[in-house]
Amino acid sequence: MSTPTMPGTAPSRRPWRLTGSALLAVGVLLVVVAFWLPAWRSVYPGRTDVTPGTEVISWALPFAVVAAVFAVLSLANAGPARWAWRQASLGMLVSNVLACGSLTGVFWYFEANDPYAEDELLGSGPAVGTLLALLGCLLIPLAGALPDDRRG
Repeated sequence: MSTPTMPGTAPSRRPWRLTGSALLAVGVLLVVVAFWLPAWRSVYPGRTDVTPGTEVISWALPFAVVAAVFAVLSLANAGPARWAWRQASLGMLVSNVLACGSLTGVFWYFEANDPYAEDELLGSGPAVGTLLALLGCLLIPLAGALPDDRRG
C-alpha cells in the first residue's frame, strides 16, 4: 500500500481498487434494482403483457453472487493471491457473457415461437429489468478483473 502523504492520515487507496469498488457497487445495485423493474414484454394485437423482474431475473442471482465473491477477493488481496482471484474474475466475466447472453437468447427464442400462445404474438423481448441485470452481471466480474497499476 502507498505511504500516507501526511503523518496521521489514512493511506491512499490505489486507483484500480477505487475503480473496482465503484464497478462492483454499481453492478450489484443494477442486479438488485432489476428485480423491481419489468423484465420481459410481449405484445399482442390488443394488449401488452409485462412480466415482472421477480419472476424472470432469478436466473441472474447465481452468476452475480459467484462473480461478486471473486471480485471482492480480487479487490481485497494483493500480490500472487490477487493474480489468482483476478484470473477467476476474468473467467467469470467470460462465462457471464456466454451464459447470460445464451440464456436470454434461448428464452427469447422459445417465448417468440410459443405454439401454445392464446393470441397471435406480434413481438416479444427483454425489458429494462433484464437489460440492467445483464449489465450488472458483466460489471461485477469486470470489477475483479481490472489490472493493477504495476508495470512490467
